[in-house]
Amino acid sequence: MRLTRRTRATAVAVAVLGGLLSGGAPAALAAPAGPGATVAPDPGRTQDGALPAVWPRPQSIEAAGQPVALTGDVTLLADAAADPYAVDALRTVLRDAGVRTVHEALPGAGPVLRIGGEGASDALRTLGAADRADLPSGGYRLATGRVAGRATIALDGAGEDGLFHGVQTLRQLIRGGKVAGATVRDWPSTAVRGLTEGFYGQPWSQEERLAQIDFLARTKQNRYLYAAGDDPYRQARWRDPYPEGRRAGFRALAERARTAHVALGWAVAPGQSMCLSSDRDLKALTRKIDAMWDLGVRVFQVQFQDVSYSEWHCSADADAFGSGPGAAARAQARVVNGVARHLAERHPGAEPLSVMPTEFYQDGATDYRTALAARLAPDV
Repeated sequence: MRLTRRTRATAVAVAVLGGLLSGGAPAALAAPAGPGATVAPDPGRTQDGALPAVWPRPQSIEAAGQPVALTGDVTLLADAAADPYAVDALRTVLRDAGVRTVHEALPGAGPVLRIGGEGASDALRTLGAADRADLPSGGYRLATGRVAGRATIALDGAGEDGLFHGVQTLRQLIRGGKVAGATVRDWPSTAVRGLTEGFYGQPWSQEERLAQIDFLARTKQNRYLYAAGDDPYRQARWRDPYPEGRRAGFRALAERARTAHVALGWAVAPGQSMCLSSDRDLKALTRKIDAMWDLGVRVFQVQFQDVSYSEWHCSADADAFGSGPGAAARAQARVVNGVARHLAERHPGAEPLSVMPTEFYQDGATDYRTALAARLAPDV
């Protein structure tokens, strides 16, 4: 199908894929500090007037227990199965707060910080935190106070991301060298939370993309979808591999995303040149997706914005599908379902495939969207 038009953004635009963990005012997107960095709290946003502001605001946060002073020494007791990226981020938080020595076994010195496992669960129970119960994946519990006569901070998480999210909240609870006395219970409000680099014109630099991933980490988001409007290697030249320099850039983004608990996504828009009925073209598309997987991409989207419903790139498409909105829906569903099958068989760890339909800019049912929805695989 041939592109009939292209909307060009007049400014840098960010498309939000999902809400943050909870409500709150937006923050500046391109903050350069990493996920473990100390960021000054906004004095205009506090809970109960006593706790430092935490953004996004947790599902439940209340003043409780006693503040814990982060002296020159801290005893960090991390469960053997604790997420290593969360532990690394926590070490950065402690260092930025002024901790000079981190002991890793009792008796150690200074306050005790328990992260993950039965040790953290027992400490949370002693500190009066609610049981884990049905805390969803990505959620966490955090509490401060005294356990066995010793200043203690306890943090436990659910799923792969919970501990990392809890560290981001702990970072914001530190003020003046002390962790505020607080009990926190939090979990994600939406499964997908993040942004799309999907504008036309000057793309972000590598440094800006890395800074975006750091911002997503600090705000407990989990998705970065690369869909730069003027990138030919995901549009007209979708069959071609990226040059080595670009491949190295994707590898670096993927590595940063892993440490930040963010899934790196890549969107392809083959509608400019693809014969949608062709098994050969579908195989070429899945080869490109395999190449992006090898670079560290774990989320994929197929895009069909701004394509014609009646002009095809090969006569076989006209014979196979006809013309009109229903024909376009059948053709696009064939491609998308083929990609979804390939991902399920070749890369079972991939996140669910998504599709941007031709009609993405209006509400309600249309002949095209109804036909597309009826034909797409249920996991797309």
